[in-house]
Amino acid sequence: MINPENNDLEGGIRNRVDESGLVQIDLGQLSEIKCVELDFTDWLWQGMVVKEKEFREKAKNLKPENFVGLGVGLTCTEDAIVPDWAWMLVSATLSTSEFVVVGGLENAEAESLKRAIENLSPDEYSGKRVVIRGCSNSGGANSLLQIQQKLQPVVKSLMFGEACSTVPIYKSVPR
Repeated sequence: MINPENNDLEGGIRNRVDESGLVQIDLGQLSEIKCVELDFTDWLWQGMVVKEKEFREKAKNLKPENFVGLGVGLTCTEDAIVPDWAWMLVSATLSTSEFVVVGGLENAEAESLKRAIENLSPDEYSGKRVVIRGCSNSGGANSLLQIQQKLQPVVKSLMFGEACSTVPIYKSVPR
């Protein structure tokens, strides 16, 4: 109700989302590992083939200190012949990084999110109504399945979307 003396809402503005007891999780905000992409296309002979001696030299010239604590997504943007050992060699050189995956930045960010979800404490969500936010950078279907599987055993209910419009995923049955 509006107070006619000062045109303010009596009692202030109410945040019904906070009052609802919903816990919102934005998957885009969970990951704490910064990720980078390392494209070694320019290491290839004629942009097509790995020549071991030259490739090893390029890998040896990487500065591992530039990758400390980062998630690294390796990629080769050309349709080239890249033997499996080449990926391993680059990864071995980047041993100071948090992790190394194949598939560029997208796969590195997915791995970072996977690790963040694995490190969530389910007890923090026990018996609560949880919404996995849908308008965030969710990390895709795999990340959504991973958090659903992690939280479903402990939550009262699990929903997807935004607090104003959710899709029910799971509701515990009272015992």
